[in-house]
Parts: sequence; structure tokens; C-alpha cells
Amino acid sequence: MGQEGVSINSVDPIFADAGSPFDEAKYILFGVPFDATSSHITGASRAPAAIRSETYNFETFLMDLGVEIGDISICDLGDLELINEEAHQEEVLRDVLSISKRIFNADKMPVMMGGEHSLTEPAVDAFMEKYSSKGGTVMVIDAHLDFRQEYQSNPRSHACVTRRIFEKWGPDSISVIGPRSGCMEEYRDARDMGLRYATSQEVRAASISDILDSWDTAFSVRNRPIYLSIDMDGIDPAYAPGVGTPEPWGLTSWDILHLIGGIGDNVLAMDVVEISPEVERYITPGLAGKLIRQVIGYRERTVKGPTWLEHI
Repeated sequence: MGQEGVSINSVDPIFADAGSPFDEAKYILFGVPFDATSSHITGASRAPAAIRSETYNFETFLMDLGVEIGDISICDLGDLELINEEAHQEEVLRDVLSISKRIFNADKMPVMMGGEHSLTEPAVDAFMEKYSSKGGTVMVIDAHLDFRQEYQSNPRSHACVTRRIFEKWGPDSISVIGPRSGCMEEYRDARDMGLRYATSQEVRAASISDILDSWDTAFSVRNRPIYLSIDMDGIDPAYAPGVGTPEPWGLTSWDILHLIGGIGDNVLAMDVVEISPEVERYITPGLAGKLIRQVIGYRERTVKGPTWLEHI
């Protein structure tokens, strides 16, 4: 499939249970094997393939939600055809914007598998073009603030993505859960400019629900269209060791599950990024694939009452 010069490479295997044609599907997955601005451990370019492979380990029935994934119309387009070099980053970002727009224009939900975190910016731009008038907002899971003005002379580095979104779409457009690392300058900028975030220590002391409650008081995050970006390094390395920039004392996989339970009905786009299968190629890609399936399953619940998560 091509759109405005965007080329897609077919993949084998596809994401499990995602064999529906584009026109018939509600959820559209695509991979972006780009990691040219990675600054520590590379390998995120191989993540889409690793995620797909590990999804074949999972049952199609999501017992906590009562949802059969096999009954849902999901399409895996494949991977964007690209040159994985920093000199070609602008082309890659334009292609992510273009394919995301096509998916939104078809009234479907895009799910991007990165790749590194710089890819989130153009996907968010497409989301905001559709949903900003309805209060669209971005929720980011990340170990890092990613609020640098530039990194290694690149203002569109993976280390700058939160700042680019914040500057373009405003302070009310983005919230970060789980940061525990950042240079002093970006920490000061985030504080002074009013970036909304909750550190992993704050989540541990309160809970995901408490954090969402406090944010709801300010701007009702639960009732707005949400773009969910999951940088897998936001999760503690004990649960997700295969990432490019691991940081101790992170969120648990349960924290992310509770977050999905709190916002799942309003998640209208998502990505998972920053997985490095060269570090670890089973647990982390598998968790990423499971989180994608969980978000889709949560949106497909036929009974919108409490799940078992809300009883523990």
C-alpha cells in the first residue's frame, strides 16, 4: 500500500490475528524500523519483527476482558520502507505522518510499532489534526523526560520528543508517567514551563488511579481522546530488560495494565517504542505485543463494567 509516496514492505509473520484487509479492519498496525538517533543501545529497528514473532505465544482469548481477539478486525500493513540513517530522518518522519493521516482519515485506529521515540512526534501530529478540537491529549510512558531542546545537535532526537509535542500543541497536550531520568537543564525547563508528569516514585507512593484522579481535577484526562505512547524503558528493567536506555526503579507491568484500565475506552491511537531485541528478544517484545492486544481488547469489551483489575 502506498500513500503520497509512502512505501510499505509486507512482513512474515504478521502480528498474530491481524490478517484483515485494510478496508475491513478497525485497527491498523504498522512497523517503523528506524533507530538512527538512538544514543545508547541500538537495535530498535528490529523491534517490529520481534514484537510480531512473540504475539504467536498468546492465546486469542483475553480472559480478564472476555474478549476474543480472533473475532476483531485487525490489519497489519507491514513496515515502512526506509533508510535507517539519521540523514534520512526527516523523510521517515514525513512518511509516519502520511500513513498515520491515511489511517485516521479512514476512521480507523493506528498502532505504530517502533523503532525509536522520535517517531511519535509525527504520529501525534496526525492524531492532533483529527482530535485537537475535541481536547485530544497525549499520555506518554517513559523513563526519561525527553524534554531537551536538542540532543547531539538534533532537535528531533528521541531525547527531545516530549518537548517538540509540548511546544507544538501546548502544555495541556501531553502528560508523562514514569520519568526518573533527565539532565538538570531539561528538568528545570519541564518544571518552569509546566510539563505535567508523575515520576515512577510518585506512582509507587500513590497509584496510577490516584495520579489520574489528580489530573482529572485539572483537565479531565479520562474524558478526552488519548494518544498512548509506551516507551518500554518506562517499565522497570525487571519487567522489560530489552530496551535501548534501561533505567532502574521503574513502573511495573501491572502499573501499565492499570493505566490501560483507566483510560482504555478513550485511547484512539498508540505506539510502542524503544525495544532492543539485541539486548533481550523474548520478554520485552512479548510484553509490548501483549499491551497492544490489551488496548484493543479493552476497547472491544461488550460489557463496559468493572474488570477484575478493579477488584485487586
